[in-house]
Amino acid sequence: MNHSTLSQLFQEDLYYYTTPVMVVLSKPWDSYNFEEQVLLQKILTSVKVDMNSIQMVSQPSLNLHSLLPFSPARVLIFGSETDEEIALYQSTPVQGFTVIRADDLTQLDEGKKKNLWIALRQMFGV
Repeated sequence: MNHSTLSQLFQEDLYYYTTPVMVVLSKPWDSYNFEEQVLLQKILTSVKVDMNSIQMVSQPSLNLHSLLPFSPARVLIFGSETDEEIALYQSTPVQGFTVIRADDLTQLDEGKKKNLWIALRQMFGV
């Protein structure tokens, strides 16, 4: 079956899946300690996002175009390098979605957390 045959069979938007929030980490999730994992959960909770509703990807270096098949609305990048120049701690529109790039969870001190919070408030409108 080719793509046009499938689109004729399934014309409803039921089969179109979008990822409201995607989190990109620079290393695998299980390499973060408990406190760092809780920190990410608190960051997401602060903008009313459930940890279970996100798409999580682990990549030290990221081509933003490669995220397009996931159809994300918002992308939070922690520690990963990107192929496009994106300022840290700023809500930036890129490739049809909004991105915030921050330091790795292991490097977030109080000042960086405040900068992240400002960017998150802008991105999520809270």
